[in-house]
Amino acid sequence: MSDASTPSDLSARVKTGLPLAAGIALLLFSPTFVVGILVLVVAFIGAQELTSMLAKAEGDETPGLLPEWLLPGTAVLMGLGALAGQTGLHAALLISVVGWIFYELLFTPKSELTKLSALGFGLFGMVWAVWSVLHLTLIKALPEGTALVFYLLLVISFSDIFAYFGGKRFGKTLLAPSISPKKTWEGSFFGVIGGGLVGAVFGELTMSMFWLYGLLLAMLLAVVGQLGDLVESKIKRLCDVKDSGTLLPGHGGILDRIDGHMLAAPVFYYLLQLG
Repeated sequence: MSDASTPSDLSARVKTGLPLAAGIALLLFSPTFVVGILVLVVAFIGAQELTSMLAKAEGDETPGLLPEWLLPGTAVLMGLGALAGQTGLHAALLISVVGWIFYELLFTPKSELTKLSALGFGLFGMVWAVWSVLHLTLIKALPEGTALVFYLLLVISFSDIFAYFGGKRFGKTLLAPSISPKKTWEGSFFGVIGGGLVGAVFGELTMSMFWLYGLLLAMLLAVVGQLGDLVESKIKRLCDVKDSGTLLPGHGGILDRIDGHMLAAPVFYYLLQLG
């Protein structure tokens, strides 16, 4: 989620966000295959954005830290794997990880340990920008999958909204000034409570989810979503960029829009498996 908060930016967010949210809501009622392709496309674009950010961090006069094909290619492979289920996603991740390790160690001339930084960033990108978000496909494939995906999207989205306005009105204590200078503990508190309440109401009304369970689950997801937001903010700071991309006016790039959902999606999925 972008840190921008000027009135003009907020207006641009609304103009872009409302039709985008409406379109996504309609698509979520489509079959799992259609939703899976949509999530694959999102992962593909997010992978491109991360690759581009890392390239900018390296400087214009040097080649990009990662090959341009690496993360988008793994997004396609893992996206197709996710359509086959949990085993398919994990198998595709394993193939991607092993393939990248062998490629980097055997075929890329590196004479110093410090020059293997691309290996770590590649593995990080596969897990953070690709594997994580593709769990939305797995959630959609579950019984009540459409309602569950709505639950996750609503909790994280409303957590962002409550955190934004709560922080703007009551925020005084900075949450992580070295990472995101506009986020506050007060805003974080409102985000967790607001996301929890939305989850409790939505779960009770649409899935017969006991309201207390829905509240606690949503609050946990809101916390994880905020951690995901901070992770992306840290990456942007390291790469010295304001937004991950320019695809969505007022929102930045795809990663700016889904940063909170990325870590929350696998946490939500595996908690559902435990239940």
